[in-house]
Amino acid sequence: MSDSVKKYFEDKEEHEQASINKAQDAIHEHRWFVWVLDFELGSVHLYNIRNGAETEDAETLIELHGHNITNCEWMLTQKNKVYR
Repeated sequence: MSDSVKKYFEDKEEHEQASINKAQDAIHEHRWFVWVLDFELGSVHLYNIRNGAETEDAETLIELHGHNITNCEWMLTQKNKVYR
């Protein structure tokens, strides 16, 4: 394969990946997530808040899912992935 053809396909693949990343960012742009570390259950939970990033919404959601808010740590973020 010639260098120009190879370069064309590399550029095309890079452009397609950039478009995918942009679309994924747009999907999650207005989404907020609550990470809950529940000491009673000994587990970590992830919940989606669709209507905004308000502390009251997060605490209400945590309690509605059966967690004891006084025995949990939680974090409100736009990230829904665990990074190592």
